[in-house]
Order: sequence, then structure tokens, then C-alpha cells
Amino acid sequence: MSKRQQIYNPLRLLRQFAAGVCLVLMVVAFADWGNGTPAISTLHRVASALAEWQFVPALLSVSATTIAILLLITLLFGRIYCSTLCPLGVAQDVVNALRNSRSKASATRFSYRTADKKLRYSILAAATLGIAVGVGALVALIDPYSIFGRVIYDGLRPVAQAINNALALTVGDTFGRETVTISWLSSLLALVTMAILGVVAWRWGRRYCNSFCPVGTLLGEVSRFAPMKIKIDTEKCNSCGLCARKCKSECIDPATHSIDPTRCVVCFDCIDNCAQQAISFSPIGIAKQNHNKKSAEVQKRKTNAADMSRGKFLSSLAVAAAIPTSRMVSAKGPHQHGKGMGNGIGEARPVAPPGARSLTQLHAKCTACHLCVSKCPTHVLQPAIAEYGLQGVMQPVMRFDKGYCLYDCTLCGEVCPTGAIDLLDREEKKMTFIGHAVFDRERCIVATDGVECGNCAEHCPAEAIKMVKSPIDRRTYPEVEKALCIGCGRCEYLCPATPIKAIRVKGYKTHK
Repeated sequence: MSKRQQIYNPLRLLRQFAAGVCLVLMVVAFADWGNGTPAISTLHRVASALAEWQFVPALLSVSATTIAILLLITLLFGRIYCSTLCPLGVAQDVVNALRNSRSKASATRFSYRTADKKLRYSILAAATLGIAVGVGALVALIDPYSIFGRVIYDGLRPVAQAINNALALTVGDTFGRETVTISWLSSLLALVTMAILGVVAWRWGRRYCNSFCPVGTLLGEVSRFAPMKIKIDTEKCNSCGLCARKCKSECIDPATHSIDPTRCVVCFDCIDNCAQQAISFSPIGIAKQNHNKKSAEVQKRKTNAADMSRGKFLSSLAVAAAIPTSRMVSAKGPHQHGKGMGNGIGEARPVAPPGARSLTQLHAKCTACHLCVSKCPTHVLQPAIAEYGLQGVMQPVMRFDKGYCLYDCTLCGEVCPTGAIDLLDREEKKMTFIGHAVFDRERCIVATDGVECGNCAEHCPAEAIKMVKSPIDRRTYPEVEKALCIGCGRCEYLCPATPIKAIRVKGYKTHK
């Protein structure tokens, strides 16, 4: 096969270009750099918009148009989404390409394997159940987009910051020092995840996508009916098996000259690797078929397999169609729940970001991709560890030891792709009550050190804190008017009392 054929294959080049652009944009979306430079900020906005075209976020945000377009593309052309739009899939391709570049043996390490249907459908069922019952943490563990986001922001960003700060110490002002605000536990989990997926991709190519990824399983079922497929012309094929040995999806069976469409990610690599030009991407019936007994038998197997899976496909599609409806119903749930529970004031300590509406909405829709965390200008949004319990692990929570919520900032709602954090306008944001401050006089430095302070009252944007003279010791202490406090946490962040703040914010289960 000539190098010219590999280099100028238009389908493969177009896919690789689109995949490269999507991967870079998704890295940019989660990278916290640029310091507000206009050109970079514009790039961030474009990159963040791409997150809305990820399958699970579109499903959770009830983006019917987006879901319909993605399913239509898959129904026509197969799993192009997995090899182009999915950042985790493209990242695995990069790892696989690096392995292939080592030697010829590395590039031909694959072989056909039958699909592990029980595992695939079990994980898809678990993900569907998690979405249906509103347990976003379960979906977060296996959603490829969210995994990618955590790897970039929680895993690689702290490493980059540490390198930057090391250079700042040695080079000087050329590198500005950055404060590493991310949780080291979150970083460790992200790095472990990255290592596991990296090893899987290095050894077995797309094994994660075709065994564990629920999006890949669902789109694989849709792709069964795509008229455009990768096909083998048995008249031209000399049964060398090279295509199967180079197929990172392990879906080409050289013995039967067949390709499993549910696992094929339409990367077009096999077309380039076939010296006989026996592999093509074309509508069914266009490629020449060898009507001998062997070919007829293969075709019969394919037909039977498609008929057997039709019921499973329709069931999966019905579930996928029902989920957005259930999410629309649950979207009303938090407000109804709030009426039944009074206001939930003081019942929950963790503070959810404005726009989340309630802990119920956050837990149901958030997949812990950490896009909001990466964009928070004060770094008050951090991945939760135990604040919400198991149902909210890794979801964003307000940590006022890291920062406070800016009075007129709505960035988290602007970038959230799943609808877990609604976009509020600035006036609505200022009137959204996410919690209230509670003052502990015994910890205040006015009482412990006998000095004047008033930091909390001076910086309260809602004017909910006033300094009142105590009739007991004649000293001036802060007094919180709960009806005015919005729970922004500025008072807690600026409180000089250590190690425990004298004024702390308690979150509402349902925002007011």
C-alpha cells in the first residue's frame, strides 16, 4: 500500500481534523488559563458551548433538538460521534496512535473478539436507572464526557500549576505563581482514572468504549440500522487479516469478512490499511458482493443478529426517549418539594451553587464534569467529597475557605451543559437565597482577642450584617438579619477567626 493512499484518504483526514479540533476545544473548556484575555475568553465560550453537544449532558438538559441530531447522525452514518465529538474517545485514539508508532508489532496487536453483551447492557441499564431515579453520581462514574473533564481539570491542571510555580521560583517574574485550589483527593482520583484508561487504551485500544461506555452501547444499537457502513468486498479481499489486526475496536471478523456495526467507531483506519482496496464506506448494496455460499452464510448471520437485537434496540431507544420526559417532570419537583418542606432553612450545611435551585436538582442532573468548577473566578466552587453524602460525591459545592460567590457572577449557570445549574440573570442571582450566615460569638476575635473587627458587616453585599453593641461587655458584634442574607459566603471567607470561622453559612436544601 502506498503512503500516498494513507495520507490523502479524504474521509480519514476529515475525521481526524474534526476530532482534533473537538479535542483541543474540550481541553480549552476545562483549562483555567488566559487571565481574562479577550481572545482566549472567546475561545473559552466556544469551547464551553461544545459541551452542550455531548450526549449525556444533552440528555440531562432535555435538549431534544441536540439529542435528535446526534441520533440522526448515528442512524445514518454509525458511531461517528464516538470517533469525533467524544473527547475521551479521541484521547484514547491519541494514546493508541502513540503505541502504534513504536513498532509494527504494536500497530498490529489487535484481534477480533466477540462483544461482551451482558457487561455492555448491564452498564447501560445502570446508567439509565441512575438518570431515571435522579442519581447523577452514578452516571458521573461512567459518562465519558464527565470523566474527561475531571481528568483535565482535577488531574492535569494541578500538575501544570505545580510545574508553573516551580518555574516561578527558579526563573522569577516570567512565570506568575498560581494558587492551587483544587482538592488533592479529587486530583488523585482523576490521575488514577487517567492512568487506568491510559493503560486500557495502550493495550486494548477502544476496549473501554465497547465494553463499559453506556453512550457507546446505546449509539451502537442505533448504528445497526445505518445505511452507511464499513463493508468488505469479498471478491477483492485476500483474507490477509491485516484490517482485523489493526482494528482498535476489535470488531472485524476476518473469518466471516464481517464488521460488527455496534462496535465500529467509523474511524476509517481499516480503509487505509487495506492494500486490496476491499474495504469501503458506502450505502448497503453499493459494494460488490460475492454471492458464493460463504458470503450468503455471512449475510444470513448478519440478518439474524439484526433481528434478534431489534427488540433490544427498540427497548433502549424507548428508554432514551422516556428519560427527557422524566427529567422535565423532575425539573418541577424541587419547587414542589420546597413547598412541602417549608423552606428547608438550616436543615443542610452544604451550600449548592446559585441556579441549582435545590439539592434534588443538583444531584439528579449533575455528572460532576467540573466545567463550572473550572470557570469559577473565586474558586469557591469545589468538588464535594462527603458534604452531600454518597449521592453527591464530586458534585460542585461552595467552600468558603477557598473563596466566596461574587454578587453579580453567573458563570456557573452559563457553562453548565446538563441543566443542573440554571442560568440566572444578574438581578435574579442577587435575589436567590442559597443559605444564611450564622454567627458564633465565642469564636469572634472581638471576644477572644478584645479587638474591633466588623469585617463581615463591611463587606456584606446584601447589607444583611450590622454591628451591634452588646449590653454585656459593651463590645460591638455582628448581627445577621436572616431575611436579607443570600448565603454568598463573603463574610465567612473574610472572617479572620482561626482555625474555625466565627461566622459560617448554612445552606438551604431548596433555594428561595
